[in-house]
Amino acid sequence: MADLYQPAGGIKKTDIKEEIRRRYGIVRRASGYHLYTAKGRRLLDMWQERGSAILGWRSGRAKLVFKNILDRGITGTFPSETEGELIGAVRNLLPHYSTVRWYATKERARIACAAYLDLWSDIPLIEHPLLHPEASRNFGDSGEDLLSAAKNLHGVPLWRPWLDDAYYNMSDRVNDSFLRNVNAALKAMVLVSPFPFAGGCTIAVFAGGEPVNVPPSDSIAPALLGAYARAFRDLAKALFERSESDWAQFDSFIAPYWDRRGPYLIPKIAKDRYADFFSSCLDEGILISPNHRIPSVVPFEADTGNFKPFTLSGLQQFLE
Repeated sequence: MADLYQPAGGIKKTDIKEEIRRRYGIVRRASGYHLYTAKGRRLLDMWQERGSAILGWRSGRAKLVFKNILDRGITGTFPSETEGELIGAVRNLLPHYSTVRWYATKERARIACAAYLDLWSDIPLIEHPLLHPEASRNFGDSGEDLLSAAKNLHGVPLWRPWLDDAYYNMSDRVNDSFLRNVNAALKAMVLVSPFPFAGGCTIAVFAGGEPVNVPPSDSIAPALLGAYARAFRDLAKALFERSESDWAQFDSFIAPYWDRRGPYLIPKIAKDRYADFFSSCLDEGILISPNHRIPSVVPFEADTGNFKPFTLSGLQQFLE
């Protein structure tokens, strides 16, 4: 069963690296929420490495921690203090989840969560139900439609930061019945980790006692575990520094194209036009999610000038 990182049937997968290279050459530098290319073009990053760069490409001290541990030569498979640091950082952020494990791939993390939830092994990885278009749909008196929509979203959920704030800020238009039918309790989740590092590892969390039916954590370089631990501590601090007003400041530009839920953007553009919309945005210097099912992310720091292309005819054609 394909997970949400694969495009829907019949839709060609977008190669981000090739799309950027063809237009602007290689990326020479990344800072904040911008990518700086070899051809001198600055791109606004609303993809943010699937959301892992939500704190910015060079924010916090995670990369410094990574370098310091490398300098100490702690790169083998032996135990180190970084394991305990990572567990502590994640449990501080998500105290209801007593067990924290890490895996080399999202696939291994997904399978571990499926085993814990006693679900079939190929159940997909899905975005949190709040980030699905059905979350704000009015089902009226049709309980059958409600159950049908919920069943289509049954899977191992991804956790993203600021979703609690998003829920309370859209509580007047969220369909609580839909959310309850999708996941009565999120007992195991795969985390979108706030450390933008290609590859790396994936964190999974489990509620309740020590899970006995899931594989142990994989052997991951201590330097990387230490960087993840620092990134989660930076995230815990940022959760109190960013609020709805920070995400809402660009609503006048993005509202015609997306439904915003916290910092996350659910596309209003039809699936069959989305690939063209992605390409047109990139032509205008804006990198959005290449996948209709994965949200784009509002940059925490940007200026209104970055969003002006959304007011021009080149992108407004997709509103017709």
